[in-house]
Amino acid sequence: MARSLKIKKVSAADLVCSKIKELVTNGTWATDQKIPSESELADTFGVNRLTVRIALQRLNALGILDTRVGEGTFVRSFDFSTHMAEISDFYVNPQVLNDTQEYRTIIETAAVKLAIQRQTPEILGKLKKCCDDFKTEVARYYQLDNQEQKKECLEKTVDIGLDFHTTIFELSGNELLQLAFSICKVPIRKHMLVNALKRIDNPAGNKSSTWIKAYQGIYEAIKDKDEDLCFKHLQHMISSSDH
Repeated sequence: MARSLKIKKVSAADLVCSKIKELVTNGTWATDQKIPSESELADTFGVNRLTVRIALQRLNALGILDTRVGEGTFVRSFDFSTHMAEISDFYVNPQVLNDTQEYRTIIETAAVKLAIQRQTPEILGKLKKCCDDFKTEVARYYQLDNQEQKKECLEKTVDIGLDFHTTIFELSGNELLQLAFSICKVPIRKHMLVNALKRIDNPAGNKSSTWIKAYQGIYEAIKDKDEDLCFKHLQHMISSSDH
């Protein structure tokens, strides 16, 4: 009991960190805005420059600020998926990858349901562009002979597919669902790449064409507000099965 009542000491750098985060989150310092210099911040907060430097280093590491040599420090547009990607080696393990298909089925089904209800012409247009870009890139893949180029092309199809799914979450209008998807983008992309490798070079049953049609089918079903058909196409796309 006595141990739990002990007052935790807070360093000056912690306090400066908290104050800077407050200034960013309340909009005092906007995205891409250059913030005051170390010496100016030290005067403002009544601390030394080393304390300010430590605070800035922490906030740079968190992806909140971006210190550029010779230019100064700027507020970054926080990208949670980029931040998670940088630490993915610490949380993406074989069990996480095994659970990815189940996770995708649950979360993407929820996102699609809301996307059907809340669709907007602007974001539907982005979804359609992903479909067109995907079709073009798959066609380019089959025209290439160089294996390195084919590998790069395949990676691009996966990235376009990831953009497609990201857009569905944007279309859902639910920020927590978007965050949940963003957190798991690294294992989701790896899962998509595994599926792509199974399908892209296996012409049996015209699987590449079926894959393209699945993207187009989801887009059309969302636009037409056909929930059952949309779920059918989505499940086929997410499934690791090769048939």
